[in-house]
Amino acid sequence: MTNKYNDGVSMRTIDLILLLNDFKKNSRVMVEEKDKRLAVVDIDVHDEAVYLKTSEKLRGLQNWEFLLLLNKKEYYTFPVFYEGTKKHQQLFGFRVADDCLLLG
Repeated sequence: MTNKYNDGVSMRTIDLILLLNDFKKNSRVMVEEKDKRLAVVDIDVHDEAVYLKTSEKLRGLQNWEFLLLLNKKEYYTFPVFYEGTKKHQQLFGFRVADDCLLLG
């Protein structure tokens, strides 16, 4: 299966799933954008891509909840984007800090 975002550089959903499987299941999943942390609260899938919905006010998903939403075979080749403060940004990686998985 190919999609319009398949450029060889994008992080695919399956790549993210495999990476996050090695971390604590109760860690919170956040998006790190400049000096802000946004909680990942849900996903939206359309146009052969996964979009992470974020919030400044909600607590956010734990890693096990996030993986449960992502782990659908039909999503595996889709690139992952996050909802930034102004527009959607493509996800390229993450780091771990303060018992949180910080995507960016």
